[in-house]
Amino acid sequence: ATTSTTEEQVEQSKEKEKQLLEIVAKANREAEQIVLEAQNQAQQILLQAQEEYNRIIEEANQKAFVISKEAEQSAQIMLTNLQTQIQNLLEGFEQQLDTFYNEYCEKLTSISLVLIEKFLEKNIDPEVTKRKIEKILTHLAGSTKVKIHINPKDAKLINEETLEYAKSNGYEIVLNDNIEHGVIAETELGTIDATLKFQFTVLEEIFDEVFKKEE
Repeated sequence: ATTSTTEEQVEQSKEKEKQLLEIVAKANREAEQIVLEAQNQAQQILLQAQEEYNRIIEEANQKAFVISKEAEQSAQIMLTNLQTQIQNLLEGFEQQLDTFYNEYCEKLTSISLVLIEKFLEKNIDPEVTKRKIEKILTHLAGSTKVKIHINPKDAKLINEETLEYAKSNGYEIVLNDNIEHGVIAETELGTIDATLKFQFTVLEEIFDEVFKKEE
């Protein structure tokens, strides 16, 4: 029975790794597609702007040649208008490029966040909370008035030796339904948050900060 259980666990682990690799591959393909689309559209916008610019310059040269023969003042007015058109065209191109860049960044950020969220979800296993509480206990040596919050379901996975160690050091184990996938330890020095939700929140903040700096 033990051998069968071990084989099932190995098979489940392989399946999780396979699913994760598929998610990563899909995200990479989507990211590459977005980058390719960004390059193609940017190139297209640039070509259109160049063609329009050349057309306006050619038109300006032709009109300037005719107008210069009629009146210098009229020619100056026309050239000024054409320069304004060119300036507006360039400004419009910059705005289009900025808009497209912002949309591209949002898409890439969204894909990255979904990838990380799926990665974390796929890697949750029954032992994760046990490992976290054992790790936290090693960092609480010397602390007093410690409360360790843990989900009742996860508490069932903690072995008696670990629980006895916590109790012998005066640590209070608090069963909390609001804690998901991890533990939170309250000490006189502050709070240690080792929950999956907190870790994902930190990742979101990092992505926001990175892309804001790029803007």
